Amino acid sequence: MERPITTLFMLMSVDGKISTGSTDEMDYDKDFPNITGLKEGLHQYYEIEQTTDLWSFNTGRVQEKMGVNTNEMPSKTPVSFVI
Repeated sequence: MERPITTLFMLMSVDGKISTGSTDEMDYDKDFPNITGLKEGLHQYYEIEQTTDLWSFNTGRVQEKMGVNTNEMPSKTPVSFVI
């Protein structure tokens, strides 16, 4: 068999997105650690995230937050992004 085996790891919330909102005032990384009932299990998300492959599907908003348009592109990153 010469077909590659591909596995998709999908981390998402019940409503289909991991987000506290779509404005700059609402930020996943800042908000989630402060939400009672969510902050207690947040470590599980990060543990699962560390076991997935190093490809990430992201939105332009996430890329902007990371400074893609303002910072110089590093020669190598630990994760490859698909936008």
